[in-house]
Amino acid sequence: MVTVPPHWGGLLFCKGAILFALSFSLFSCAQKKEAHGAATDNGAATASKSSSVGKIDTSSDLKTEPVVKVVKVKEGFLDQVLTLPGELRAYQDVPIHAKVEGYISWIGVDRGSVLKKGDKMITIFCPELIEKGKEAAAKVSSARAGYRSSQAALDMEMGKQIEFQAKLNSDNLTYQRLVEASKTPGAIAQNEVDVAYQAVEADKARVGAQQASVAAARSVVSANNDNISAAENVLKSLQAMETYLHIDAPFDGVITERNVHVGSIVSVDATRKGVPLVRIQEKSLLRLVVPVPEDATGGIESGKTIPFTVPAYVGRTFKGTVARLGFALDSATRTMPVELNAWNPTGELEPGMFATVQWPVRRNYKTLFVPSASVGTDLKSTYVIKIENGRVQRVLAQRAQSMGVLVEVIATDLKVGDQVALRASDEMSSGTLVKTKFADDNEIKASKKTTQAGGE
Repeated sequence: MVTVPPHWGGLLFCKGAILFALSFSLFSCAQKKEAHGAATDNGAATASKSSSVGKIDTSSDLKTEPVVKVVKVKEGFLDQVLTLPGELRAYQDVPIHAKVEGYISWIGVDRGSVLKKGDKMITIFCPELIEKGKEAAAKVSSARAGYRSSQAALDMEMGKQIEFQAKLNSDNLTYQRLVEASKTPGAIAQNEVDVAYQAVEADKARVGAQQASVAAARSVVSANNDNISAAENVLKSLQAMETYLHIDAPFDGVITERNVHVGSIVSVDATRKGVPLVRIQEKSLLRLVVPVPEDATGGIESGKTIPFTVPAYVGRTFKGTVARLGFALDSATRTMPVELNAWNPTGELEPGMFATVQWPVRRNYKTLFVPSASVGTDLKSTYVIKIENGRVQRVLAQRAQSMGVLVEVIATDLKVGDQVALRASDEMSSGTLVKTKFADDNEIKASKKTTQAGGE
């Protein structure tokens, strides 16, 4: 019996384990290789069979022309109702600002006050303006007194002129008589004639001087009259300013804003952009402003009645009348503002409310229509698939207004009665041979629903 040292047992055990592991690995590799070979053979056979079947199907498809559902292009008058947003505004909306400085001495309105035209709203007290008015009135009185005084002086000077003129006439008459008498020798002394002549010359000088005095007096009267006019104009201006101390309602309306109280100091804001004293709005008649898209502006009729609704009164329909057209498009939104008059006698509608307007779009001439699904769009263009003599023809078109399941199209290569594919697809290339079958009404309606679900 051979004796094995104790430490050899461990070495023999380790070597045995290693040999067992190597044997197991070699066995596993052999099994995988056999499985791989079998799988490869089966795959090749399957691929060969599939390839053969695919070729047969493909050749069969090429020989069979696809069937395309088609519809005929129709012609008609566009008559559609668009749902457009609108906004109600007060027919008249006036912020009341102070025209003169002062402080509020009385205010008789508050938010919600209903007023008639001419009702008193606010009184402003301005002592400086009142004193200026009194001063101007005093100046008018003074100017009138000066005028009266100058007029009396003019009358006096004119009286003197009349007196001097009468004396001149008398002395001149005496002088003429003396001259006639002096022609008779010895009838009158020459000295008397000379004295009479000198008296006439003196009278003429006095009359001339008095005429100058009268003219000067007239100038004073005219100047005083101008002073009166100037003083009266100043007084009228101040009196007009004093009327701004009392603010009345400019029209029938409702106070929608109040920002002052008794004792509040008010100042004049030349820009009128500051906070107003109060704001008054006319609510019995409202403006309904509707931004109408560019392609729906044709055929707008003034006086047309348009229905609309507001969220505050669910289930109720109100009416407005087309009153004012913008006659210009907003370049940012490509819409034209149109104003409707909306009578509001009960005051139910409020300025600032949003409205949903049922806007009619009509044309007075015929245009072409196809189902909405017949109009396709890709990155390059908008088109319809026209089928003529069994061949596909891609026709460029422009989509316009929708009318139910149909849509208005504009295309130069399209006419009434042409056949177009019910559903346009960019997979249909021009020249492809197809068979056609007319779609029924249900299919046309279904194509509309599919188009809406698809997000077109």
